[in-house]
Amino acid sequence: MCSNLNPDTAISEIMQSLRRIVKAIEDYSHEVSGRFGVTGPQLWALKTISHEGSLPLGELSKKMYLDPSTISGVIDRLENKGYVIRDRNQEDRRVVKVRLTPAGESLVENAPNPAQGKMIHGLRKLSEDELSTIYHSVEKLVEIMEARSLKVTFFFDQENTISEKDKMEPKKKRSS
Repeated sequence: MCSNLNPDTAISEIMQSLRRIVKAIEDYSHEVSGRFGVTGPQLWALKTISHEGSLPLGELSKKMYLDPSTISGVIDRLENKGYVIRDRNQEDRRVVKVRLTPAGESLVENAPNPAQGKMIHGLRKLSEDELSTIYHSVEKLVEIMEARSLKVTFFFDQENTISEKDKMEPKKKRSS
């Protein structure tokens, strides 16, 4: 850190920058959901499949930097909406590839690029030193927030968000 940087000013600017990032992703997610009927993460998966072509779920999870179980749930929902199809390999039934349907292709053509994809694309363009600096800084923020053990999914994925109250509250029976 530069020696003439005021710590209070730096902290204020860091907090504002984090708020801007979160707000940009949140706004994007709401726009996509409202205009296209899919979540931001679902659109990100569709765009990735469109760019890469038919690919196995494991490969999709690597391309999106996400856990395979998270991708599986997203693909389940996209399949239910008619945007993707799972194809099983005839020689090895364990191999399942996912591809877009015509409806999925149409949605991808008309929808904006995903915010998460924009971030990943930007990070890939950084030098090794710049990437290392950001990596260590974000890791330090995770440590400060004591957030290492938190289970995470996508940014603002409404389908995967269940409040603790909803989990704890028993279902109410309807009275006759």
